[in-house]
Amino acid sequence: MKRLWTLVMVAGLWMGCHTTTKSENESTTPAASDRRTDSPGPSAGTQTPPTEVAQVSFETMEHDFGKIREGEKVTYRFKFKNSGKVPLKITDVKPSCGCTASDYTKEPVPPGGEGYVEVVFDSQGRTGTQQKTVTVFANTDPPSFLLRFKGEVIPAKQ
Repeated sequence: MKRLWTLVMVAGLWMGCHTTTKSENESTTPAASDRRTDSPGPSAGTQTPPTEVAQVSFETMEHDFGKIREGEKVTYRFKFKNSGKVPLKITDVKPSCGCTASDYTKEPVPPGGEGYVEVVFDSQGRTGTQQKTVTVFANTDPPSFLLRFKGEVIPAKQ
């Protein structure tokens, strides 16, 4: 009798978890009319316009340092232009490893203005081909992008 009761309870729980009704699906999936934001409606006057984002145009997003002697620190400045209509604000720059330091234009860059993201690669203790990235976060769409650099580190004893 206990086994029959346990079996009935498990079957009931399973059915309860694996069945959905049409009204449940409708309540979790918005109708196409709910997703539209361009149609006038009773709340059209209260909607806020989408926030404009800056546009960034880099001269290049990759740099090759070529051959570097181990222990040498090399620097490259990625230059960019704000090609958008609102000021560009870089909020953070994250190197992919501790061997890379960065600096960047801290003040907002006006439309048409120029700025930079500078990377400093320390080759100490690294040999062979090195490929690194720096993630830049800004008020752009998408809100982050990658800058890449590479180099061939030659051992100091050669």
